Amino acid sequence: MRDRLQLLLCISVLLGSGLGSCDPVFDIKDPAFIEECVREHNKHRSGVKPTAAAMRYMSWDEGLAVTARAWARFCVFKHNIYIRDVKRMHPTFTSVGENLWTGELYSSFKPESAVKMWKDEDVHYSLDANACTAGKVCGHYTQIVWADSYKVGCAAQACPNGVAHFTTRPGVIFVCNYATAGNYAGVSPYKAGVSCSGCGGDRCQDQLCRNPDRDAPQSYNWTPDWDPALSSCNSFCVAVVVIRLVSIPLMFACVYCLRRHYNLFAYE
Repeated sequence: MRDRLQLLLCISVLLGSGLGSCDPVFDIKDPAFIEECVREHNKHRSGVKPTAAAMRYMSWDEGLAVTARAWARFCVFKHNIYIRDVKRMHPTFTSVGENLWTGELYSSFKPESAVKMWKDEDVHYSLDANACTAGKVCGHYTQIVWADSYKVGCAAQACPNGVAHFTTRPGVIFVCNYATAGNYAGVSPYKAGVSCSGCGGDRCQDQLCRNPDRDAPQSYNWTPDWDPALSSCNSFCVAVVVIRLVSIPLMFACVYCLRRHYNLFAYE
């Protein structure tokens, strides 16, 4: 028993040596992450007051998530400088919108809370006047409830050296991209009316207009040409590569030494 414990401890130390200092990783292909991002957006879209006559259901888009991840990797709290260059934002959509959130504590980050902060700008927005309260921000909210936007893709990035234009302490930046884009000057985000009364041939679900063709997932073999991952490998990236290269031979060496020293054998 003691020999086995020592063997397990050795392997655990080797495997854990690179994990204890690792920053959290947010995967844009994680079903739970995707589901939370989509759910929270649609929850606020279906709950608009006054109700919307034709608010589209918002579904996930892989290409938008790839773009969001690429921009988040810069760890800078400002809007994507390529947002108007549509061919560099998405392989098919001709317009893309964007919302940003950042915070200092990894443990405090949840897509739910970030999207809610954007939604809570509704107190500063008047649909009748189609305007924000003077001196207040409401553009994140209007993008969330832009009736014609029907695709969303989000990404979160851990920034151990801080988020530029926000903090020098470790933090997280959360980026969501939308298509088609909202927030056109002089245009209301949605038309008030009886829920789904303007859905046309779409199916009404939870006060949103759903269409199987529009909502279907799409796959793209595409990455923005400005993605920093294409040209650089930061310290975290380098550390992961080094740890993977070093830990495997060390682990086998450790197992070999323990087997020789304690005369351990494996049986089937």
